[in-house]
Amino acid sequence: MTISVTCNTDRFNLSVVGDDFINACCFGEEFSNSLVAALLAKGVQARVICMEDFGWANTAKFGGLSYLMLVGGYSHGDTSRPNYGQWGVILERHRTLIDKIRGENKMSASDPFVRKIEQLLKDEGVADVAIEP
Repeated sequence: MTISVTCNTDRFNLSVVGDDFINACCFGEEFSNSLVAALLAKGVQARVICMEDFGWANTAKFGGLSYLMLVGGYSHGDTSRPNYGQWGVILERHRTLIDKIRGENKMSASDPFVRKIEQLLKDEGVADVAIEP
């Protein structure tokens, strides 16, 4: 199961397509770098992995568990604020094959790492932080 943490902000690029973009919606490098830096500052192991066709992929280890963090955003289309839009951080906890077979170690909206991401975003002052299971 994946959990999505969403927010709205204009702090990160959503308007200029980079020369290195795989396609026109690979925004998220600045957001990923900021998120990973905030996690590292809180003592959480985290790193940016790479650009994907939807945005950026990152990893983190928290509370002895590994997580995949996928970041993507889209502009709300406000010409006066071209970088204003919604960002999503999709979180997925790594589970072993045995966990999956047994239906164990499932992620939920109450997962401590989900709450950590939620709090980091709120601390950064972004708007409308929400968790969507």
